[in-house]
Amino acid sequence: MRRDSWWLIGILVLAALIRLALWLQPLHLPANDEVEYLTVARDLLAGRGWSFYERYHWLRAPLYPLWLAGSLWLAGGDVWLAALPTIALSVLNVYLIYRLSHAIGDNVSPLVHRLAALVAAILLTHATFASLYMSETLFTTLFSAALWLLLAWRQRGARWPDWRIVAAGGLWGLALLTRSMPLYFTLVVAGWIAVVAAGHWRNLLRRPVTLLIGVTFAITALAVVAPWTIRNCLSYRSCILIETGLSYNVWAFNEPREDMATIFRVLENIPDPSERAAYATARGLARLREDPTIMLRKLWPNWLAIWRVKAIQDRFLLTDYRADPPPLLFLAALIFDDLLYGLIAVGGIAALVYAACRRRAPAMLLGLWLAYFIAVSLVTHGEGRYRHFIFCALIPYAARAWLALPALACRRHQLAMATALAAAGAVGLSVLLAYHWEYAIQGGARSVWRLSGDLARAAGDLPRAAASYRQALAVQPTPDGYVALGHTLRAQGDTAGASDAYRAAIRSNILYPPPYVYLGDLLRETGQLDEARRVYRPQYVSEQTVLDLAWRDTLPVAQTVINVGDGLDFGYLSGFYPAEELAGARARWTGTAARIRVPATARVARLRVAALRPDAPVVGHICSEGRCSSFTIGVAWRWLIVQLPPVTTTSPLREIELRVTPWPAPDGRELGIVIEMVEVR
Repeated sequence: MRRDSWWLIGILVLAALIRLALWLQPLHLPANDEVEYLTVARDLLAGRGWSFYERYHWLRAPLYPLWLAGSLWLAGGDVWLAALPTIALSVLNVYLIYRLSHAIGDNVSPLVHRLAALVAAILLTHATFASLYMSETLFTTLFSAALWLLLAWRQRGARWPDWRIVAAGGLWGLALLTRSMPLYFTLVVAGWIAVVAAGHWRNLLRRPVTLLIGVTFAITALAVVAPWTIRNCLSYRSCILIETGLSYNVWAFNEPREDMATIFRVLENIPDPSERAAYATARGLARLREDPTIMLRKLWPNWLAIWRVKAIQDRFLLTDYRADPPPLLFLAALIFDDLLYGLIAVGGIAALVYAACRRRAPAMLLGLWLAYFIAVSLVTHGEGRYRHFIFCALIPYAARAWLALPALACRRHQLAMATALAAAGAVGLSVLLAYHWEYAIQGGARSVWRLSGDLARAAGDLPRAAASYRQALAVQPTPDGYVALGHTLRAQGDTAGASDAYRAAIRSNILYPPPYVYLGDLLRETGQLDEARRVYRPQYVSEQTVLDLAWRDTLPVAQTVINVGDGLDFGYLSGFYPAEELAGARARWTGTAARIRVPATARVARLRVAALRPDAPVVGHICSEGRCSSFTIGVAWRWLIVQLPPVTTTSPLREIELRVTPWPAPDGRELGIVIEMVEVR
């Protein structure tokens, strides 16, 4: 095997390890478009088709929801495992960047191609989106593969017939069915193919047959799109080629007089997507006719938005987006996301513009795509995550700028070099102007102090850890900062100080659930039971969230009696629903599987249970330490008694697991049995 192949394998392994390390974090809270995509994918699996878009404000392109539905099906409905196919695509994208760099040519060193692949591997934007349920990674794969085939066709002599043109057209059509942004660029690509096949645009009239090669590409792409278009024509009152996001953008991003909530409400009350799109377009165009200068005013903000690294939800994979990113991850993002992106943007623009000025065919194609992307973003709206659309063009040329541009430069092309440097300077200045400096400086300082505190706490130096956490709070007070301080003070035995820290965390953001869990656990442990009950049921956070977090994040003191649903059972129960008044008792329903923490020394457990199912008894199993026994529960309350095997854990707590055959409730829950009390001896 060649040395270059070993380098590539190592880079791909590194890419996979980075993506898997991010994926192994606790499941993140869906953000932005993820909620929509997950809902549509579940509808598809449940046989409800595309009914979601009968009540939403646009119609999406179909391929990513289908991809996600397939991933969920393969994962058995497990959302966390369903990210693995997209992670595999993200690693494949690193390989495609490597192949694109080769296909561009220029006779550069193999080190340039390896560097391009390495940049794609370590760029955290790519790595993070691999675990997000969003369409960018799938689009990048299809779009990059199509570009690679086109450049490989040109590199091999631009002969015809060649399967690469047809394959590129098919992949291009699939990319359009993922994100329709390149739709009109298809004509540009067809023209580029014809010019490359003819050798020069002046030869097109002498060799008109070359036009047919470009037409073949376009027809293949549109043939892939056609079934979805036909389906839309048959389903709605007028045809929709792919999606209706542009119509929404025309209204929502041209200074509408209505707020976004009103726009959503109006559009979602129009059940037919084609009529909804026509209405949104009419409202947006009416606003532009009223004030055409809107188009001028949006150019500069949209220009900055193209180059901005935004501090938004999909920047980090977090279980709650009010949380602080882990300190090491935040600091790494400043280098391998923000700084690296700036270098990619400046270097990529410099080398790409230089090569385009010299009329290199690959640079002309990728440069035209970059210009098209910028133009569309300027007249619609820009988003930081849309950079995925241009990384395939910028990263290979950025590697050339860093390693090979001086060698490629020539005195005869001083104007091209000057143009390239001017374009790169403009982009670099834009990156600096758009950058979130306050967020980065405060977050960086906070993360340094938090990391120092974490290291001191791990070493057992609690006073130094508390001092570091206070320094972090002085830089930027956040709920997680107060929680970290509270944990340290509690470990020192300062329960009053810990209570104050947890309460400060709640005051800093009343919507953030973890401080309620930790404060409730502390109050319960110190005997302040009524206050603990109040904390465990906050006004602005769901009881279900608190119940789930308490199981995950706390290890309560062992109890021989657990009154289920009395407000003090948090941390002892998993797989339960919020407490209710059920058959004259305060109790909780279980789901399909539920777990209960009891003292490790327990030998017998008694559970007061009832099925409360009107049509049939509930059958299930109760298990501990791998030993299970079956039970059948009817409507009436009864005591379920189970002998527990000897304990095999050193923990003060052991778990009892209940597995039942669920039944669907009218509110959509999968219900098992009702439990009102747990006693052990």
